[in-house]
Amino acid sequence: MKFRAMPIFLSVIVSSVLLFGGWYIFQNQFVKKPIVEEISAMKGVKVDHITMGRDAVKLELKFSDPDKFAEQYKAVQKVVKEQTNGKKADIELNGENNALKNVWQQYEFSIAEAMDLHTYSRIPSVLATMKQQHNLKNASSYMDDQNVYIYLNDGKHPYYTVLPRYKEVIRNNG
Repeated sequence: MKFRAMPIFLSVIVSSVLLFGGWYIFQNQFVKKPIVEEISAMKGVKVDHITMGRDAVKLELKFSDPDKFAEQYKAVQKVVKEQTNGKKADIELNGENNALKNVWQQYEFSIAEAMDLHTYSRIPSVLATMKQQHNLKNASSYMDDQNVYIYLNDGKHPYYTVLPRYKEVIRNNG
């Protein structure tokens, strides 16, 4: 029996195009698009970029309302989890704002220490010091049962960060 190369080759090409093209269309039309539409419907949240990964969805977002930031952050996580059958949302909050990022990094250890020692009441005093020493327009925090939400603003640019209250402990039982 003689195999003909051209029909086999064309079958492989057509099958590959249909398989990967179908997957791409599904990801864009039935996963990515509904996520973007739901997040864009939230006032104060703007989607800059979204990338679908195997285990997580990476979102680059801009938040404009610091008072609703924690609520909107949780809502975005919920939307992603619902639309992707449980994938994790990796949310990138800030663009290239190096000035506020440097201010944050100077005080990050103090905040981490307060969180590790579960002395969360020290966080507002650290933020007040930060605000005073760097002439920030706003430095505030909000805490829920899962995260601590930090907001900084120098009058020109906002800076947001989310710190998990509980860290996952990895043990080597080997």
